[in-house]
Formats: sequence, structure tokens, C-alpha cells
Amino acid sequence: MPLEIYESISIREELKKELSERQGPIFNALKDVRHKIAILSGKGGVGKTSTVVNMASVLRNMGNEVGIFDADVHGPSIPKLTGLNKKTDLHGAWQMKSLETDNGIKVMSVSLFWPGEATPVLWKGHYKARVIRQLLASVNWGKLDYLLVDLPPGTGDEPVTIMKSIPGLDGVVVVTTPQEVSVAVCSKAISSAIELGVPILGLVENMSAFVCPHCSKATPVLGEGKGEELARTYKIPFLGRVPLHELAGKAADEGVPVVDKYPGSPAAAAFQVCTVNLLSVLNSREEK
Repeated sequence: MPLEIYESISIREELKKELSERQGPIFNALKDVRHKIAILSGKGGVGKTSTVVNMASVLRNMGNEVGIFDADVHGPSIPKLTGLNKKTDLHGAWQMKSLETDNGIKVMSVSLFWPGEATPVLWKGHYKARVIRQLLASVNWGKLDYLLVDLPPGTGDEPVTIMKSIPGLDGVVVVTTPQEVSVAVCSKAISSAIELGVPILGLVENMSAFVCPHCSKATPVLGEGKGEELARTYKIPFLGRVPLHELAGKAADEGVPVVDKYPGSPAAAAFQVCTVNLLSVLNSREEK
């Protein structure tokens, strides 16, 4: 095939894709959302969902309209961490209504309409991607300043579907711990976002140190400085460190963000700093 024809076909395909994104059901569902941010991790158990919930609460406490989309279909935890124990309504064929937390954050998650916490989600491969796209297209979020998307760990179907499907995705925030194994796997998640052309807004190092509840001494039990080093390696903004603290775990078990339940705790202060730094990154991008 001559190069000119190949280039013409490629341009035509790109235009079709752009037009579809601008006129498709996902675009229509998200057209009144100002900022769309996905939170990504390479490894499970790094506190990504806690980061989503607390950053969302900081944004809400600043007076913003905020939503959370839980894209983890196998282990959805957002409702538990936000204290939502209700079920959403199904209107017709996949017409979904988000639920609101006590402080007014809109939430959508598979667990809000799934029959029981002990019932496993056994969806596979392509079907998971289709369901996520259907949910994105079926929830009317209304006017939001920020929609945070909680991605499952790794670089499988769900993260890739989200990063490829959301029109105007501002970018991703990466969450890691200081452990070598987490940093190594997290680097793959960063590389996947770069390969898909998704901007990386910053990196949060969670569980950076254990803060003693008695003497307030911080001990880096999982290592030290690895998250910031990873951010420097990939030349991405380092948003901050979040320490381990007993009050953060207690708040999560009670279904209340630590920034709301214990605003004076070290973890709450750290989430506040990380969120402010994220807003600074977004503002600097808008000014360019």
C-alpha cells in the first residue's frame, strides 16, 4: 500500500475515533465533569482506594462537587470506605443512579447493585471492559468539578479500558509504597500510562513511615525515599508522603475518611498536602 494512502487511512481512523469520543454516550455522560482523574497502582495493598477516598473528601471540603467511580469490579471497596450500605436503583436497561455519601460525594460501584458482599464477580476479560464502558455511559453524574476513578491494581483490562475510554481524561495519579517490590511493579503501571499517551499528574508514596501513637516518632518500616526516587526517575511530580497511623485504619473500618474523622492526624494532614499539590499540577497545566 502506498504511504500516502496508508497515512490517509490512519488520519481518517483518528478522526472517526475523535468524533466518536465527542458524540458517544460516555462523552455525554461526562460532559459536565470538569476534571477526570484516575488513580493507578501497579500492586495491590498499597492504599490506593484510601488515597482516592481521602483526596475526594479534601476536594469536597474545599467546596467542590466530587464523584468517585469504582472501577475495581472484583474487589470494589469504595462503598465500604465511604460508609455507603445502600443499593442503587436500576432504571430500565442499565440506567444507573449514583449514591451520595454523608458529605455529598457521589459514588458508583459494582457493589452498589451486586447481590451481597460474599457473592463473587466472575466476569472475564472482554466482558469486564464492556461492563465498565456501559457503567461510564449510564451514570448521569451531573455537574462535577472532579471525578476520581479508582482503578484496580496492575495493567489489565480495567485500567486500560478506563484510560482509553474516558474522553478528556486529565491524567493519572500513581500510588506506591516505599517497598522495592511495590516500586518495581509501579514502574510498569507508569510505563503503561505513558505508552497509552495518558499524562501522569503525580505520585503519592503511601505508608511512608509508621507514626507511633504514643510518642509521634516516625519510623520508615517499609523503606525510605523510594517513591520520590521513582518520581524523579520518570520526571513526574511527587505529591507527597502519607504515613501509617492507627487512626487512618480506624477511620477506614468505620467507613469515614480519616480527613473527616480525625482531621488533626498525621495521615489526614498528609492527604491534605497531596491534594493541594495535585491541584497545583492541574492549575499549571491549565495555564499552559
